[in-house]
Amino acid sequence: MLGELLGPAEDDALVSECHAELGALAPRLSGLRAQVPPLHDEREAIVVVGSDAQEAESWAEELACRYAGRAERGGRSVRVYTRGHSWFGPRATVMRIGGAGAFGWLAAEAGVHRCDRAADRPVLEAWVEVLPMAVSYDFVRIPDEEVRVEDFPETWGCGARLPDWNRSVRLTHLPTGLVAFCQGQGSTTRNRAGAMTLLQALLLRLRHAADDPPEENRTQGSQAGNETGEGMKRRLESDQT
Repeated sequence: MLGELLGPAEDDALVSECHAELGALAPRLSGLRAQVPPLHDEREAIVVVGSDAQEAESWAEELACRYAGRAERGGRSVRVYTRGHSWFGPRATVMRIGGAGAFGWLAAEAGVHRCDRAADRPVLEAWVEVLPMAVSYDFVRIPDEEVRVEDFPETWGCGARLPDWNRSVRLTHLPTGLVAFCQGQGSTTRNRAGAMTLLQALLLRLRHAADDPPEENRTQGSQAGNETGEGMKRRLESDQT
């Protein structure tokens, strides 16, 4: 392209000067490209921690608490959308980690996390999924007619029901079958907003899985049993911890 622009030039000195300046700019351009963060790394994150076995449920809960604690100590907001049964499984905790760069900070945590507490006990396994939050320019549009909205009464720990204005919300995306559930945000309106945020993140992941399978593998955890890659962790702990 440079040759096409400068070819007709009659001043050879000008051509040589332009080539020299462009050659000096090339290293600076490469450095600027290296500073551009990977896709979605600057976004907030949806973190899902769960287990497929009942005996590993406590390890999954401990892992979720560790992520939440680290985020809060770092000045990030943490919202727990649901604990227990959800579309991700019967033993999953779904959290939203706020603050710029949350996804980039947590993306490598996706995968299987193992816990060896003692040699004579089975290894406990929990899986982690990390999803980037969808933003306005992702154009993740969800028409009302494509969503089935259901709400359910919430209860206190003692079993007493909360008022009707504070109900859990489940959204089902009819074209894809994706389900988002949210509870504990203080009102039905907030629960619905949380469920919609989660549903948009799931649809964004589905879009990336269709366009670029490697990206899906980077952001999706090991619910399907994947045990390789950077997301693999192994925790070696003693009975005293």
